Amino acid sequence: MKNILLILLASLVSASILTGCNSNATRDAETIRSKAKAYGKLIRWKAYDDASRYIKLRDGGTVELNTEVLNEIRVTKYEVASMIMNEKRDEATVIAEIAYYHERVNSVHEIKDKQIWWKEEESDTWYLDGQLPPFVK
Repeated sequence: MKNILLILLASLVSASILTGCNSNATRDAETIRSKAKAYGKLIRWKAYDDASRYIKLRDGGTVELNTEVLNEIRVTKYEVASMIMNEKRDEATVIAEIAYYHERVNSVHEIKDKQIWWKEEESDTWYLDGQLPPFVK
């Protein structure tokens, strides 16, 4: 009887630990998805300066904003198509489907923007390691 109680107790502890780990992974996934969507909304509304605040290059580089080109871009669709998180849960690859057109050229372009999001340990904040989407005429 004692052995059965010990086995049950060990099973409950194991289940609690696994559930806790799973909820952290779920929370991280939701955080990334939420950040990627907010970033996409800013791009759709041409708030490129605000969108660039989601970007922090791991190599310490700077974000390039070519406002002359960006101001002539109209994004008509930005959707997070997929997201894959690494095992350590400190990096995620997001594929965003973006449709846009250049105001002077009336043809719609569609791109799949591969984004690498990473978690800065000190601030526990997720950032995009890259530049704004590669819009072309």
